Amino acid sequence: MSSSGESLLSAWIIDRARRFATIGAFATLAVTFGCASSPPPPPPPSESALTAAGFKVMVAKTELQMQHLKNLTPGQITEMQRTGKKFYVFPDVARNQLYIGTPKEFAAYQKLQPGTPSPQSELNAQAAAGNAAYMKRDATMELANQQVNTDPYYFWPTWEELWW
Repeated sequence: MSSSGESLLSAWIIDRARRFATIGAFATLAVTFGCASSPPPPPPPSESALTAAGFKVMVAKTELQMQHLKNLTPGQITEMQRTGKKFYVFPDVARNQLYIGTPKEFAAYQKLQPGTPSPQSELNAQAAAGNAAYMKRDATMELANQQVNTDPYYFWPTWEELWW
């Protein structure tokens, strides 16, 4: 191999190594800053605040009730519906208890514990994020449509594709 060929090969290898190092550096920064910005999880609800807000305490007595209690999300208030009515439940698996409240008691609990996200607000945030993604895709499609509509020869093949 000639010296010019070897120098081109070494320049190509050096260029690839630099690109790989740059991409690796950006990936490391993205992971570092992306993971550092996650908010801390909210503290679990306290049983005293739930009872002060008016939540009723029910003790799981049967095996089926205990199994249902264990299937609920631990440390989190869950919104449920039964016979068309909305309820909020909080499981205490260690004591085999279930704290149950209506929207009225949940609103009172939220006043006692400001900053507590409601299950509905979490759903609204997810819906807003999905809507934002849809709007972004819609804007991209509109831009593509405008480009297609402004080029009258868009659907015709290019001169290179005609094989002339």
